[in-house]
Amino acid sequence: MGGFSSIVPMAASALQTGQQISANQARQQSAVAQTEAQRKADLEAIAASKAERDVARAEELRVRQAQIRARQGASGLLTGGSGSASAVLAGYEKAALSDAALDDAEATRKRNQINQRADWREKSLLRSAQDDTVARLSAWFARRDGWGG
Repeated sequence: MGGFSSIVPMAASALQTGQQISANQARQQSAVAQTEAQRKADLEAIAASKAERDVARAEELRVRQAQIRARQGASGLLTGGSGSASAVLAGYEKAALSDAALDDAEATRKRNQINQRADWREKSLLRSAQDDTVARLSAWFARRDGWGG
């Protein structure tokens, strides 16, 4: 009877430790899921902002081109004069493409930063869960060995 009474607290302790480990892992997985959801939301915000700026840039270019063409038509410039208007239009297009390239580079940089932070956070959370599991199991074995000795 004495052997059975010493095994009951050990079994209860093992069950409790297992439950604590399981609960901690569930919390860590929930935190990882939240991190992933935040990462996706941040990436979507960057994409939406970039799309909005692209639309605004395209509209501004369209308006500038229309204004140049209207001025050219209203002034009745001869064929020789249309060359300079074409150069201005080409300059506007080049500037818009340059702005778009800078915007793309900035969006890529922001996406990379978000992904790096999310990866680091996820690894950190998983490492914490592993460390907690090892610590709880070590403590349990230490208690068990203390009871057995």
